[in-house]
Amino acid sequence: MEPFALLKLIVLDLDGTLISHADDSPVTDIWERRVSLIARLNYYRVPLTVATGRAYAGARRLAEIVSPQKSMPFVLYNGSAVISGDGALLAHTAINEASIRSLSDAVQRAGGSALTYWLRADFSGQLENEWPVFTGHGPAPEREFNGLTVVTADQVPPDASCVAALLWAEDSDVRKRLHDAVRQIEGLSVTASGSKFIEVRPAGSTKAVGLTALLRNLQIEPSKVMAIGDNDNDVELLASVGISVCVANASPSAQAVSRFKTTYPSSRGAIEALDLVTRARRLWTGRHPKHGNRLEP
Repeated sequence: MEPFALLKLIVLDLDGTLISHADDSPVTDIWERRVSLIARLNYYRVPLTVATGRAYAGARRLAEIVSPQKSMPFVLYNGSAVISGDGALLAHTAINEASIRSLSDAVQRAGGSALTYWLRADFSGQLENEWPVFTGHGPAPEREFNGLTVVTADQVPPDASCVAALLWAEDSDVRKRLHDAVRQIEGLSVTASGSKFIEVRPAGSTKAVGLTALLRNLQIEPSKVMAIGDNDNDVELLASVGISVCVANASPSAQAVSRFKTTYPSSRGAIEALDLVTRARRLWTGRHPKHGNRLEP
């Protein structure tokens, strides 16, 4: 239990791990259980944060429940951006213009649709806005799943950075052509979180890379971090920390790099792991005086 008791940070994936599905809400018992555990971890001074494929607009409300400290950074866009709870853009990696043009061409040729995600910080480093831009076939959605209004390319400031893209197609053959075409584009990397989307990041950008920037900001060593995830976009994150935990229904790739697997799936598995940390911390605190030396049994 000692490694769990000495953790300095817990990093959680959101969708499929901390949050089970779109209907997971504060009116459910499992939500209350999570909130209670997070409060206990904060009491024991074990900070938590999130690493997710979501945009800041979609992650902020959930991340603030996990971490009441407004300065705590979040890893967003599958690692392409690190943004604090109060909206400071601490680090980001952008997709270059040539790769964006190639991606748009691939969507037009293969079929399907795409949203490219753009962001910009103001002169003080605060996130000014996030802009999802639609390209491809069919009508553009008014809003995307983070709640952001979908805009046209001419509405994006010229100095904004593209940090991610989501591609999709209802037809499985079109989706496969789209997936294969995008994988061939230099400057991009492709991952998946179990949704219908093909998730695209800048080459070399992962949740682990985002975590490195976050830990540099917090001055915490990776060996003192526990990560909890469920899918392929969590693989690098899970492989980069001291304690890696996947939930019971995790993808084979996530299971392969995890030291531990929970008994339960999805959010119940995350609760199981968080509960273990609270019990370990309580036992450790009970065996140690305030000056930190171990008591004899």
